[in-house]
Amino acid sequence: MIFNQTEKQEKEYLQQVITTIHDTINTTSTSVKEYIDTLQEYKDYLWSNKDIDPHEIRSMRESILNHFALGENVIDKRRRLSKILDIPYFGRIDFQEKKDKSQVSPIYIGIHTFYDLNQKKNLIYDWRAPISSMFYDHELGEAFYSSPAGKINGAISLKRQYRIRKGKMEYMIESSVTVHDDILQKELCSNADNKMKNIVTTIQREQNQIIRNENASVLIIQGVAGSGKTSIALHRIAYLLYTQKGQISSKDILIISPNKVFADYISNVLPELGEETVPETSMEQILSDVIDNKYKHQNFFEQVTELLENPTPDFIERIQYKASFEFISLLDKFILYMENNYFKATDVKLTKYITIPAEFINEQFKRFHRYPIRQRFETMTDYILEMMQLQYNLTVSTPEKNQLKKEIKKMFAGNNDLQIYKDFFEWIGKPKMFKTRKNRILEYADLAPLAYLHIALNGNNAQSYVKHLLIDEMQDYSPIQYKVIQKLYPCRKTILGDTSQSVNPYGSSTAGMIQKAFATGEIMKLCKSYRSTFEITSFTQKIQPNNELEPIIRHGEHPKILPFKNTEEEIQGIADLVNSFRNSHYTSLGIICKTESQAKELVQKLQIYANDISLLSNQSSAYVKGIIITSAHMAKGLEFDEVIIPQTDDKNYHSNIDKSMLYVAATRAMHKLTLTYSVSSPSCRFL
Repeated sequence: MIFNQTEKQEKEYLQQVITTIHDTINTTSTSVKEYIDTLQEYKDYLWSNKDIDPHEIRSMRESILNHFALGENVIDKRRRLSKILDIPYFGRIDFQEKKDKSQVSPIYIGIHTFYDLNQKKNLIYDWRAPISSMFYDHELGEAFYSSPAGKINGAISLKRQYRIRKGKMEYMIESSVTVHDDILQKELCSNADNKMKNIVTTIQREQNQIIRNENASVLIIQGVAGSGKTSIALHRIAYLLYTQKGQISSKDILIISPNKVFADYISNVLPELGEETVPETSMEQILSDVIDNKYKHQNFFEQVTELLENPTPDFIERIQYKASFEFISLLDKFILYMENNYFKATDVKLTKYITIPAEFINEQFKRFHRYPIRQRFETMTDYILEMMQLQYNLTVSTPEKNQLKKEIKKMFAGNNDLQIYKDFFEWIGKPKMFKTRKNRILEYADLAPLAYLHIALNGNNAQSYVKHLLIDEMQDYSPIQYKVIQKLYPCRKTILGDTSQSVNPYGSSTAGMIQKAFATGEIMKLCKSYRSTFEITSFTQKIQPNNELEPIIRHGEHPKILPFKNTEEEIQGIADLVNSFRNSHYTSLGIICKTESQAKELVQKLQIYANDISLLSNQSSAYVKGIIITSAHMAKGLEFDEVIIPQTDDKNYHSNIDKSMLYVAATRAMHKLTLTYSVSSPSCRFL
């Protein structure tokens, strides 16, 4: 006999579960009030009895803190329960363990666990629980899961998936091999949201393997456009927070994201999964902090803009060279060269009668070779003075000590990071590989090498508070940047991206290069593309072919390439497309230009036709739903129901980086894609 066999029975059971959750919430609310009242009583007692014994005060304060902690747990429980009322669960499996007299157990799976104290059993299992993994990994028949007690074997006799909204069951799909596919198709056909949403209902087997991978110290995820890699990485973080509770918390995790807009776009996922948001930063900020924010520099967006608008062969050459492993190797050799050649010891007159010989000072420099060079000076000074005290019974004042340290420091010719960096290029015979801009502004590609040298000389202030590092858009960072990250964050890492979507093809990294930079790491691939229709995916493959990409079979309109007689007619044509969007059932439209300057110009030209268009620029800090004009760079990681790409002529899109930008722009489209160009220039060679 199947528990809740019919859809009617399932709907009745759902209401029973919701009633039980409501009852538990009410009980919890009563407990919260009791905790608040008790805390107030403690406070009133302390206020009214100011002359009580100090030991009693200490005891009362401990009681208050303990009570507060318990109250916080109760409040957290209430918050979690309130979140699952709308969607208590989304799936079910009936599982029977492979042992004598084992009963078939219906396992309902949701965002959070719900344990009913009256029945003394789980009514709902958290999607991250070991037993829930079978929902994603197995179909009907033999199945197993890994528990703390070991491998549990058995069989799944039923598998169902539900769509529940606001406590009402909209539909139920019966068990079959295609249970995920049916739900997946329904979800993929829906419109884009203004924030990235959780995907617990549609996690696929290959995605689940990545989420639950607890063995890899460095997990490198190569995912094609639309494979859900960012979402999967965030679900992986939520999974680790669940399985390693007490060992790791949200504040122990750090995300390196490409920009503020993207950080805002993904900010909903972890809270939806019941976890706190995690700190976020950028590669640029990390590198700047290492060198104490001393130098004005180009940012990554400015580098990309220059490559798009005004690239020069020598600029490209400098970026490419600094992204090579040869460059890293030479930096390491130069650091060793500095160790052997940059410290020139001289005699130091300590007092009128005592001179410290240069030979002795040099011996101490070598004695403390395990220390980074700039860390040695303090230790050398202390040791030398200790020896002087033993030999001459000499007591040295603090000013004298500081003076000696100063003299020793002067013996090292590498006390200025920028000068050392210049020396390096002279040493390798490539002085033209370093070039500052007007007002001594550094190029973006020089930040990481400078930071690398600084760490080598000053020591590594490892960010030990970070227990897990997540790096998105991995392809846009160079090997030398990963080398700096390796030194700063000796923790576990999840690194993800897509080589085909690099906005910096001259300084990018493949999964293999990242693995080499860390000298370790497990590479896992996501090859299925879920975002776009089959027609859009096939079209984007012409721009940037990827033999590993597997499109999901979801059909829609064929992308259109619309030619116009001139620029004015193209603008009018785009305005007409915008009007068509307004009359459609779609909710988001991305008009994606190659550069930000083109995006700003288009906003101006379209203002006469519409006033509801938003510009998403490098200065933006939040994602806005509706009609957006932006650059391909800023559109990375985002998705839209409909995408329009203007100016797709050969003059605008012709270089390798242009090709990457066009691919990024086109792969943002979920349901509809239109490209426009003026016939005054030939159509784009990549189409």
